[in-house]
Amino acid sequence: STQGTMDLKALLSDFEKWAPINLAEKWDNVGLLIEPSGSKMVKNVLLTNDLTEEVMAEALENKTDMIFSYHPPIFAPLKRITGRAWKERIVQQCLENRIALYSPHTAFDALEGGVADWLLQPIGKNCI
Repeated sequence: STQGTMDLKALLSDFEKWAPINLAEKWDNVGLLIEPSGSKMVKNVLLTNDLTEEVMAEALENKTDMIFSYHPPIFAPLKRITGRAWKERIVQQCLENRIALYSPHTAFDALEGGVADWLLQPIGKNCI
């Protein structure tokens, strides 16, 4: 059944209309970080603040098609993907299992009503 599924490119297009990547800080690594080859239909999405190996294991167990990780797990350039470091293993597992990986990070922070606004609610925007 394709009920509840959406093409990856369409999903990202809709999402980025709401939270445009151009709102992100220039230094940040945001957007689609891992894109499976060919077309990709997305049914199961995992949301996480930080993509760790434990979260990756949960994604695999739940047959996740896409991971939204608030913080980008790929930030500094990877020189190799050998599986020796945890970030390399996460990239390997995403690639091997055709899991798309997306990070909005500072685009969410800058969004009207986004993370920064939410964090300021207790003290008010006028106090900074």
